[in-house]
Amino acid sequence: MRSAPAIAISLWLGAMAFFAFAVAPAAFGTLDREAAGRFVSAVFPRYYLVGAALGAIALAAGAARAVLAGWRGVDGVGLALVALMLALTLYAWVLVLPEAHAAREAMRAPGADAGTAARFARLHRVSGALNGTVMLAGAIALALEVTRRP
Repeated sequence: MRSAPAIAISLWLGAMAFFAFAVAPAAFGTLDREAAGRFVSAVFPRYYLVGAALGAIALAAGAARAVLAGWRGVDGVGLALVALMLALTLYAWVLVLPEAHAAREAMRAPGADAGTAARFARLHRVSGALNGTVMLAGAIALALEVTRRP
């Protein structure tokens, strides 16, 4: 039987992968770039909300298990990875996403300069790196969780 942290991490990774490898490519493949950008921008707050909720569940369940069943050294690694995932998700949601949205809107304004486009491109790279790190940390945390001995 899978543990509550493993289920939450699996759902979180599944949602991230579905968005990254199915939804976003489909949007940019079928809609014009502007419409696809608006669509993805509308989805991102919900994407981060789901990630934060599942991260909080995974962290709380892992911490509760550690307290109730007794702390084991390896528990700390998994909890630290989930905490990292949650922190990066919150950072991307609360700080990077609003800046990227503002940069995207500034790019649309008449007379926007190349610096605005460069700022958006930088924020887009930061967002991608944060999400990639969350996925990598999640894969490691999930592997630790499913191979964990009771």
